[in-house]
Amino acid sequence: MKRMLTGIAMCLALTTSLALAQGASPAPETKQAAPESADGRALFRTKTCIACHGRDGARAIQVFPDVAGQDKAYLYAQMKDIKAGVRVSGNDDRGYPRTQSMKDVMHLVNDEEMQKIAAFLAAAPPPKPRKPAQPIEASLLDKGKDAYLKGGCTTCHGVSGLKPLASYPIIGGMKKDYLVLQMKEIREGKRTNGKTKLMLPFAKKLTDEQIELISTFLSQIERPGA
Repeated sequence: MKRMLTGIAMCLALTTSLALAQGASPAPETKQAAPESADGRALFRTKTCIACHGRDGARAIQVFPDVAGQDKAYLYAQMKDIKAGVRVSGNDDRGYPRTQSMKDVMHLVNDEEMQKIAAFLAAAPPPKPRKPAQPIEASLLDKGKDAYLKGGCTTCHGVSGLKPLASYPIIGGMKKDYLVLQMKEIREGKRTNGKTKLMLPFAKKLTDEQIELISTFLSQIERPGA
């Protein structure tokens, strides 16, 4: 009788062990950032980029752009152009070109590091639209959308500025002040780098009022992943 009970106990123990082994879920894999993205984050935070563009490129100060979630090729191209002095801008309130402060620190990064920073920023979550001090009337946003469509902006930047052509910037959800500044500087021939020459004929037709309307409309578009 004792042997029988011992045998039954061993069978139960074996059966239970097998059941637990078969039913147990595999240990979840720890998702780690790609080395390129991790390196880019470290470079962004230590090479002074954070000073103007904010933590992970999502909270830029003054009229500097939020760069989180931006197109990788576009970001890399702009860094190269600013470093080489090809992309310039109008003067700020102190009388200095707005791009000068970035140009002055670009010697801190080499080409490979710029690519890593661009890869990190492109994969980073974009910020949510910034809420204006006063609520924007729906009619104003409608006027902005109408000006955007009639101005030919969708040709390169896509509907709502979210699906541009390859290496063009994503402009939906960008800061209003930055958008206004860039459109005016392209229109006035102050910014001439990259593919801005293709935009010049369109920008020249825009009035200050239309630029304000388009910028207001674009600035309130929420980007996927924000």
